[in-house]
Amino acid sequence: MAVFMLQLADGENAVVEADAAGRTAAGEIVLERTDRRGRAERLGTYQAEAVAAVFRRCRADGGLYGWIPQPNDGIWWCY
Repeated sequence: MAVFMLQLADGENAVVEADAAGRTAAGEIVLERTDRRGRAERLGTYQAEAVAAVFRRCRADGGLYGWIPQPNDGIWWCY
């Protein structure tokens, strides 16, 4: 499991625990988890215009945890 923070266009932040986050060709942000059989299950979908930025919480250089920004455009997946 990973922790993702979505900065929403309305100024709020959403912190979500998921196995993966991604950006589709349409620009939507999707959050997924995997069940015991390895099948992906979508937790939520955010429209492109509703999300200003996406971050993943992980260990950075030096061993400290921080929020690592994900790309603002293009297709990507982060686990």
